[in-house]
Amino acid sequence: MENNTVLYYDGVSARPNLVRVLLFNDAVQLYTEEDDQLLESFLLKGAAHNTVGRTHYLYLDTQGLKYLQYDGGHPLSSVLPKEVEKANPSWAQRLMKQKIMVLVPLVLTLSIGLYFLLVSLVPFLGMRLIGVPQEVVMGNKLRQLMQEEERLIGATVDTSGTRALQQFADALKLSKEYPIRVTLVRSKVVNAYALPGGQVVVYSGILEKIKTPEALAALLAHESVHVNQRHSLRSMLRSAAHGIIISVVFSDASGVSGGLVSNAEALNGLHYSRSLESEADRMAMDILRANGVKLEGMQQLMKTLQAEGDIPGSLSFLSSHPLTKERIKAAEQYVKQHQPNKVERKDLNELFRLLK
Repeated sequence: MENNTVLYYDGVSARPNLVRVLLFNDAVQLYTEEDDQLLESFLLKGAAHNTVGRTHYLYLDTQGLKYLQYDGGHPLSSVLPKEVEKANPSWAQRLMKQKIMVLVPLVLTLSIGLYFLLVSLVPFLGMRLIGVPQEVVMGNKLRQLMQEEERLIGATVDTSGTRALQQFADALKLSKEYPIRVTLVRSKVVNAYALPGGQVVVYSGILEKIKTPEALAALLAHESVHVNQRHSLRSMLRSAAHGIIISVVFSDASGVSGGLVSNAEALNGLHYSRSLESEADRMAMDILRANGVKLEGMQQLMKTLQAEGDIPGSLSFLSSHPLTKERIKAAEQYVKQHQPNKVERKDLNELFRLLK
């Protein structure tokens, strides 16, 4: 067999033909060995090369019926694979051939898309990586960091008030999974928020606005729903996503916790979507019903805060818990649809009196 000849299987006969190969214009041209007549021509684009041991195969059609066969020592063994690869570049190779004006927008688009994909995956994966016990530990650490920040701005924990508020919370069945731990902070800020794991912080500014035990029960129930449904954890995962993407990708649950704790500034105002706030309202009233508390407490809470909405800079609660007319209307509708609790909770009245 001459150096430029190979075996050619034409897909019709089981016996191969001995042909001479010429590479020309990105095509394989096959000539008869005897009289050097052009037999067939195939574009390298779409061709496929393969080796089995020392034997090389060049498939010339998509069905793989027509192919060339030659030994690894053949001169074509070092030429044909390169020519086939050149005629059939990978997507990366095709991409590199594009002009810079096409590449830059494409790379930017892919990068932004990947970033938002990862950011959306952080809450999804984090909610599954972090169990309830770990969430409780995380919430305790976050509360410690928050207390240090509060001291810097002159907001301190009201120890006796915290004790009384905790007694009020303990009189309600607020959670089946989490230990609800309430802290009362001396501050004119009208705010309350929940941390992952059961920590609920209430500022004295909002407590002063609340006039009934039912309204206070509604406030604590609302914040407890954010804990029970893990709204707080989800919100913090979203806020801290920038720092914990790598930890999530590598399934490092402790890294996720560290990332959250290191982003303590996000605790000042956890923001929930309108749907999550509506869910918290509805489920909070479920808690009130289960505890025999008058459902009007939620309406009282909302209307009290709405009436104080013209106080500049003090109603932080309204920024993280926007009181819309739709939410108040939904609370009123809930009361109409459910049997009212007629028995008064005298124990809550007494605990509320001691708190005030």
